Amino acid sequence: MFLYVVRGSITVGDRTAGAFNLVELTDGEGLELASPDGAVLLLGHAAPIREPVVSHGPFVMTTREEIIQAIQDYQAGKFGEVRA
Repeated sequence: MFLYVVRGSITVGDRTAGAFNLVELTDGEGLELASPDGAVLLLGHAAPIREPVVSHGPFVMTTREEIIQAIQDYQAGKFGEVRA
């Protein structure tokens, strides 16, 4: 399981993680978190991809070039339409 620190900072056990850091959690019976500045966290559970991660806005890829291509595709309307 993973915690991604979106904003602020957290303390997990004796370690501190700031914004834009990923914290890998191990199996256990409990978890104690502290955040002196009111962190925003994203909780995830998946197998690690063991590759670099590059993000920009809502886009997450493995290279800067893929991010640029995704932005160009989005701006060109290649993502299709969202219908309610």
